[in-house]
Amino acid sequence: MKVLLPLSTIVAAVLAQTGIFEPGGFNVTEALISNGCSSLKLIYGSDKLLSENTSSYDTFTGAYWSIQQSSVSPQCVFKPSNTIEVSSLILVSRLAQCQFAVKGGGHAAFAGASSIERGITVYMERFNQVAVSSDKKFANVGAGTRWVDVYRTLENSGVSVVGGRMASVGVPGLILGGGISFFSNKMGWACDNVASYEVVTASGLVVTATPTKYPDLYWALRGGGNNFGIVTNFKLEAFPLGKMWGGQRIFAENNFKAVLDAVFNFATVESSKDTDAAEIVSFGNYPGIGKIAIVQTHYAQPVANASVFADFNTLTPVMDDTGVSYLSDLTIKLNGGSPNDTLGSLQTQWDATFKVDRELFTFLVDTFYSLISNVQDVKGAFPTISIQPVTEGQLKSMQKNGGNALGLSPAKGPIFIMNMSASFASPEGEAAIFKFFSTVIQKVKAEAKSKGVDNDYIYMNYASQFMDPIATYGPANVAKLISVSKKYDPAQVFQNLHPGHFKLAKGPPNPNMP
Repeated sequence: MKVLLPLSTIVAAVLAQTGIFEPGGFNVTEALISNGCSSLKLIYGSDKLLSENTSSYDTFTGAYWSIQQSSVSPQCVFKPSNTIEVSSLILVSRLAQCQFAVKGGGHAAFAGASSIERGITVYMERFNQVAVSSDKKFANVGAGTRWVDVYRTLENSGVSVVGGRMASVGVPGLILGGGISFFSNKMGWACDNVASYEVVTASGLVVTATPTKYPDLYWALRGGGNNFGIVTNFKLEAFPLGKMWGGQRIFAENNFKAVLDAVFNFATVESSKDTDAAEIVSFGNYPGIGKIAIVQTHYAQPVANASVFADFNTLTPVMDDTGVSYLSDLTIKLNGGSPNDTLGSLQTQWDATFKVDRELFTFLVDTFYSLISNVQDVKGAFPTISIQPVTEGQLKSMQKNGGNALGLSPAKGPIFIMNMSASFASPEGEAAIFKFFSTVIQKVKAEAKSKGVDNDYIYMNYASQFMDPIATYGPANVAKLISVSKKYDPAQVFQNLHPGHFKLAKGPPNPNMP
């Protein structure tokens, strides 16, 4: 049996091992970080810690979705198994003033989002439980799970939850940033379907936030990101689901007008008639083919080509992989046919939001293609631009259980998110990709403002490091988020010692675009 000494005693013992002298050039910050790692190893053993210059450490850092995140080198990686160990991590970090990051699925694009240079990265992989309640109304899901694993487990019980659409995306990041789902038209976003959050706060205290218990914290976690503690478990509302229909169809340029007409009709009319439906339309340049539209349609019933998709059903695609399948298989299909991330690429994502407007659809697609030649020489680049309708059904569902923190109102809908993403192979091309996406957003925003259809909202899960999504939630919501943060984290641990991703009042993670 392990004897757990007070943390301060352990850290002091480790500090004593360094000797009583101070060599020239002594770096107190590095020493404190090193002692933080040593303290965790002393408390919990080497099984819970990955150290530099080991194969397990290299495997961990190399397994992020983006090369940018893999390029970050933490002092050590801590792998807790329970809330007590997470609590200890926070207290050791506070005692040693050692910065830390938390990795769930690691699916953010930019460096430092869920990694930390010369700090402690907390890897939540051992919080991998997925358990269905006896009445099948809820599922307890650990913060180390990926959506494909959640769905595979739940399918054995004939239920599912409102969650991610790509297999390899992690549970915590998606939910804490909002979380768009195939089922959002009927049920809202993932954050709107959480019955409770188990959270380890800055003092090491573990609390369970619900609509009636710690309701302010519950509200803040619905879109407020990683600013309030380390969430270790999500109790998600479950619903019956067997097989469903979905996939993607690819259309050539001669169908672009009809595709845009179809997604406009869905966003403004059809989505309210049949809430089982979901659509995303993307545009890009495919090698050997040219300009293409990629239409992702999904339907929460095992029914092919439902009438809600009639506008697309009359078109002739150059490729069609739609079919009836389990949800887990559909997320694998959207993940390139694998349950795991395809590693080894640079990644970036950007987004902006607008009121649904048919003319603006054409403008943004034309603007994208008019500027894409600026990145044609970037090695391995495949940029896309997407239209994701946020329907009135989604906006209404966001208001349940006291609403979420995002500041979106049904009165201003329907809206859509313009999401741009790119994978590429050349670091030298990064600035060109950034400039390309930034210019498209500037031009589309200017056009939208001239038409009176602009919306300030930035979706956190698609935001680049040069954006400040929380600032777009509205002044009242931002003030409330800051108030909740100061209530549960008076020392502002999760603003200062946990600096990664998007903070409450610090602006973009990187305010200086190259």
